[in-house]
Amino acid sequence: MAFDNLKKQEQARQLRYSRSRFRRINSLDQIPEDPNQDQSSQTALDAHRHPVSGHRTEVLRKSPRTIVTSLWMVLLFWPQLLIKLAFVLIRFILYLPLSIAAPSFWLSALLWIFWKFTRIPMALVKWLLDLSSDGQQHHKRTVLISCGSTIQTLHLARNFYSSGSRVVVFEFEGLFGLARFSTAVDKFYVVPKPSPNNVDNYITALCQIVNKEKPSVYIPVCATSPAYYDALAKQHLELLGCASFIPGFNETCVLDDCLEFFRKCTAHNISLPPYNVLTSPNDLQKLYEDNFISNYRNILMAVGAQGLIERFKYLLPKNRIDIKFNHEISESEKWIVIRDLPGEHYVTCTTVKDSRVVSNVTCRVEHETKNLIPVTSLNSHNHTVMSDESQIDIWLKTFFAKVRFQRSINGHMSFRLIKCQGTSQFIPLGIRIGVSLPYICYNRSHAQVLCRTMKCIHRRELSFTSPAEESALGALTANFRWSSVERSTPTTVLDKREALFAYWDPLPYCAYYHFQLPLKSVKMFLQKRHRSTKTLSPRITMPVH
Repeated sequence: MAFDNLKKQEQARQLRYSRSRFRRINSLDQIPEDPNQDQSSQTALDAHRHPVSGHRTEVLRKSPRTIVTSLWMVLLFWPQLLIKLAFVLIRFILYLPLSIAAPSFWLSALLWIFWKFTRIPMALVKWLLDLSSDGQQHHKRTVLISCGSTIQTLHLARNFYSSGSRVVVFEFEGLFGLARFSTAVDKFYVVPKPSPNNVDNYITALCQIVNKEKPSVYIPVCATSPAYYDALAKQHLELLGCASFIPGFNETCVLDDCLEFFRKCTAHNISLPPYNVLTSPNDLQKLYEDNFISNYRNILMAVGAQGLIERFKYLLPKNRIDIKFNHEISESEKWIVIRDLPGEHYVTCTTVKDSRVVSNVTCRVEHETKNLIPVTSLNSHNHTVMSDESQIDIWLKTFFAKVRFQRSINGHMSFRLIKCQGTSQFIPLGIRIGVSLPYICYNRSHAQVLCRTMKCIHRRELSFTSPAEESALGALTANFRWSSVERSTPTTVLDKREALFAYWDPLPYCAYYHFQLPLKSVKMFLQKRHRSTKTLSPRITMPVH
């Protein structure tokens, strides 16, 4: 019994001790916080607190933040909804159609971004190549060339650079500057693209380049723009001391206009293909009624101002119901329909000085692929039969001997000739002023002859050339005919890849095949998508620029 009493007393004592301890801890919670209290003691006191009390404090601390978050979610609900709807629309309107119809578009876009990132390293490499090449550029003859995005301009610049000239090239805004990466090009400029509304801006830009670079001669290529604007700028550049290797304005209007060119040929008894001039829509309908178009391939070309500036050129369908023509046909907006006779087509790059042919290269156009095949004098094993090249050379010399203008003609020209199947006679289909693609058959000897020709032009401006100088120039031209052209077999297609690549000038090759061609494919894709169905059947693929 005594043992049980002792046990009960011990339990009561422990219970009192526990209660007193609990009251002491609760009293400590009510003590105000001392700012000088030690951090360790504060931590020890927090550890003795009841876990339920700590959880309640944490909930009270988080509740204001939760309220602010909820307010932000309410305020940003509509902007987030609009942004999501915009992304959905972009995905279904732009991304999905382009990903299905044109996966190459995105590849080309990536190439474009890659191109933007690599422009600076490529420019640095070009600068290092320029340093390793021959310096002393300011003592050399300076030549200004246009259309820096074309292969013939690049080849022309390389030829002049190899002949010891300093080369300056420009191109129009929005076009790929292929010649920019060539070590043969000392300076590259971008000028506004000429149009009837900004001719003054274009001429001013050329005059600024001439004043800054002091070129002795300007050679317009006329591939990405018509020769009309360069003919207008000719007199302005010559006043600044820069000779322009292009015919005058009046001569350009005659040669670059197909109707005026045909009239000149008719006046001098030069054979022409059948053609008709259209001055009203009824004239075009009448050609179909008279069966002029049904049996042959016919070309519709703009003449007058449209022919000089716009250079419209179409292929007429054989059936009248297939015509979808939205251009005006009137007395002020004339057109010409030329019959493309059956036979082989040829394209020349002819250099004319003082209304005389000083050099020429000829290429045959394949009917299916439109590839250019160089024509040489070696294609005929029978020496009694004249080769096509020799006959074309004779035709060109005869043409410039018969057709005379008020002033002598200087410049590059591209003739398009047909060798008729039945008669083997060469008939002109048209002419364009400028450097055509067959120029890549030339080597640097052409630039050397052209530089000597420029000297004769400058002397002509001051005095007449002596007969001895004329005979020397004729002998030089005769030697040039066999040394300047890189002769190839008739079955060899004109190789742009070979023309672009040069071991001492490798960057244009990389830029053309890895950047310009992808960007050009994107441009063609977009043009096909936006081409109106109201236009005429497909535009003729031009054999040259």
